[in-house]
Amino acid sequence: MERIISALSYITFGIAGVIWVIVSYVAKNRMSSFCSFNVYQSIFFSFFLYILSLICSIAAGLLSAVPFLGKLVNDFNLFFTQTPIYFGYSLWGLVIFVIVCYLAIFSLLGKYPY
Repeated sequence: MERIISALSYITFGIAGVIWVIVSYVAKNRMSSFCSFNVYQSIFFSFFLYILSLICSIAAGLLSAVPFLGKLVNDFNLFFTQTPIYFGYSLWGLVIFVIVCYLAIFSLLGKYPY
């Protein structure tokens, strides 16, 4: 059961993990070290992706005011985040998809994904 919860927490970007932590706390059950590692890693991974996208959008907004650099930053942003490459995913979305699949598969197999 904990391997399934670990994989689901990666797939849902930490939401299933937060729910599992709350359920474990209310039921006064202790999570195994494997499950807590994967749940907290998925939560921190989601938080990291949010902060990274926030920083990138702020930087792109600030750099768009520079004449030549603004056009280059906008083209870079358009290519990496909005142009569909494979199954409708952009390059950035495809990288995130591959990382999440790697983490979910390894946690489903019962191994620690790093």
